[in-house]
Amino acid sequence: MVIGESQNKMHMSAYGYDRETTPWLDAMKDDGHTVFFRDARSCHTHTVPVLSYALTAKNQYDSRELTKAVTLIETAKAAGYETIWLSNQVRYGAWDTPTSAIASEADKQEWLNTHVGETTETTAYDGALVDRLANIKPERKTLIVIHLMGNHGSYRDRYPKDATVFDGDSPVDLYDNSIRYNDSVVQHIGLVYCADHADDVDRNLGHDASHFTQNMTRIPFYMMFSDAYIRENPDVVRELKGHAATRVTNDLIFNEMLAVMGIVIPQEYEKQNDLTSPAYDSDKSRFRTLHGQKELD
Repeated sequence: MVIGESQNKMHMSAYGYDRETTPWLDAMKDDGHTVFFRDARSCHTHTVPVLSYALTAKNQYDSRELTKAVTLIETAKAAGYETIWLSNQVRYGAWDTPTSAIASEADKQEWLNTHVGETTETTAYDGALVDRLANIKPERKTLIVIHLMGNHGSYRDRYPKDATVFDGDSPVDLYDNSIRYNDSVVQHIGLVYCADHADDVDRNLGHDASHFTQNMTRIPFYMMFSDAYIRENPDVVRELKGHAATRVTNDLIFNEMLAVMGIVIPQEYEKQNDLTSPAYDSDKSRFRTLHGQKELD
């Protein structure tokens, strides 16, 4: 599972953007191994509120308390998975520590970013995570969560200079270069990919909820499966492809990950929020953001 950061699908050529920012995903989105979701939105515009729902059983559409919601990591461990967390985010800081608490449940953790506090500086580019992933040799079923720094501002710091494709110094040019670099990274690690939220780069607003725009919620979401997985789980893949054009918010990723991993918790299961279920509720009017406070267009 790969968690993108601040990535707006409206700046991805795979979603129709006029610059070629995602050449790898452009080629892969119609491949038979890929489920390419076209109407995914984020449940909030800040990382911690998003991941506190996306990585737990809590979502915008139920009344359970977040403090009592099981996490993806502890659920996977209970089901016999080894769990590994790789991150290029800040581990201890004003915007990151709650997510780090979930990550701390993993059997193994590796944090590339050595900065602390209120900062988005990085020690390495996201490409370094590919090298770390190559060193992992799973001996049993394993859940690996990779948290990218992705496209978080400052955009020019998200990619090496020799990865510059679009000349110019505007926020859009810098952001598009970061999107292009992200595409070159995830082609080596992607299976289930979803961004936490988007940036409204065209208005130069970032993702501050106090200046909320719908563009802050327009995120990429896709899954890629091996021949063996498709052969062994035809119903799962068929239902996912059948729902590729329907709306989903990323607080439901917990449900989708459990379904893909073959984990069922009867007391937690919500068929209406499971994209692998024929009973998935695709009524667009029900979906919200900012933890239920805003309607989606």
